[in-house]
Amino acid sequence: MNNFEKLDELQKFAHLFLKNAGVLGAVPFHGAVDRIENVTSVLMYREGQFQVQMFIVPEGTIIPEHVHPNVDSIEIYVGGNFRLSHSGKFTNPESDIAPDGGALGFAKLRGHAIRVRPDHLHGGIFGKGGGVFLSIQHWLNGVKPHCVARDYTGTTMGPDHKEKVVFGDASCPAKDLQLADAAYLEAGK
Repeated sequence: MNNFEKLDELQKFAHLFLKNAGVLGAVPFHGAVDRIENVTSVLMYREGQFQVQMFIVPEGTIIPEHVHPNVDSIEIYVGGNFRLSHSGKFTNPESDIAPDGGALGFAKLRGHAIRVRPDHLHGGIFGKGGGVFLSIQHWLNGVKPHCVARDYTGTTMGPDHKEKVVFGDASCPAKDLQLADAAYLEAGK
């Protein structure tokens, strides 16, 4: 049995999408762009219960820890200045947020991926210049794919976000969002 055969459905889909989609992806005519608070998502591909979204997040944005109750996903660092969290901790040291020294100035983390299952808390903070990541998704429980930020349980980024949540248990932040909202175990550091 080869390594591909050992992968689950989402991992196989992610592998095939990244191998075959090319830079243009398969952006549909309808529903190509969504905006939640100051975050823009571009729908790169959708077929059946699988979907790929690119998120473009401006500097200073904090995405509080949350879960997507109907989505199993792989989040991939594309570029920019940001840190994703998983289970209360950042997935990479702050020192990794730097260019690789190459002529194009790609970030060292380019291609870094984390698996986020439906019950996994995750979030992020976005520094100077913001950042871009891909979310490769397998939608579960018979829920038709839509913007993943609308399938959300946890504190939202703000009132616009809370209003747009379709599935989940969302609440507005009671105060300005801080680093601890993105990674609760990092608060004392």
